[in-house]
Amino acid sequence: MRNVPPRRTRQRPTAMPVGKPLSRREMLAWLVSLSAVAAGGACSIGGLLAFLARRAESAALIPTITPQLTPNLTPTVPPLPPDVIPRSAWNALPPDHTAAEEFGFASAENPTGWFVYSGDLAAIYTTAVIHHSFPILRDGGTMRALQDIHRNTRQWADIGYHFGIDGAGKVYEGRDIRVRGASVAGYNTGSLGIVLMGNFEQEAPSSAQVVALQRLLYWLKGAYRLTHLAGHYEFNPTTVCPGRNMRPYIGILTESLGLQRGTGGYVPPKVQSQPVGATCC
Repeated sequence: MRNVPPRRTRQRPTAMPVGKPLSRREMLAWLVSLSAVAAGGACSIGGLLAFLARRAESAALIPTITPQLTPNLTPTVPPLPPDVIPRSAWNALPPDHTAAEEFGFASAENPTGWFVYSGDLAAIYTTAVIHHSFPILRDGGTMRALQDIHRNTRQWADIGYHFGIDGAGKVYEGRDIRVRGASVAGYNTGSLGIVLMGNFEQEAPSSAQVVALQRLLYWLKGAYRLTHLAGHYEFNPTTVCPGRNMRPYIGILTESLGLQRGTGGYVPPKVQSQPVGATCC
């Protein structure tokens, strides 16, 4: 007689699944089920993921962007969303332009130096690249701790990422968005770096982080006309960043936001930046 497997009872997930990476079908089911978990609140998980189920209405949610004139930089940087915590609030140190591994300011002779974009950033930024903060863990990880590692250990002028998201889903301003990042060796020009606090080889991103990342990417897509989303490892195969437990979410977010996956949106600069030292993360 055949063994009949026990009947499964359907349970409503209330937290981010942990352990081994989920299949794409499991991931989609988890995202859909979360829409019923939280109730009320403009920033609730339920409210946000319900929006994903109403993609036909998503155009109405794009923030109104008012270009602001910024002397000596670029005239087309939209203001940050009000829920992004500015550098001043996390006690960010100012950039150190004597940093040994950023070599002062960029020039034809110094293509990897500190580079301030000019012109319309919407014509420059094509790809958002996702990272994790290894060795800093998810719970208790801070932007200041990450900046200290980048300045003191990596010897960069500043934190390398443009945005950070902690374990509670709070979004932080990182390196000035007008400035080229330092997070994707050889491919920083035109790439927006976003780091989630955690070592996602060993732990999983929180549901709050995933929701905050989706929300930030949605705003960035509207503000800068992003076309592509990628994990760090897709540009630099020697790294596992952003970790095996984060990788499946990149595909889900790519699909839900109408972006393309991978490195295909990268446009090399006229003066090609070269990798220096080990890759980040």
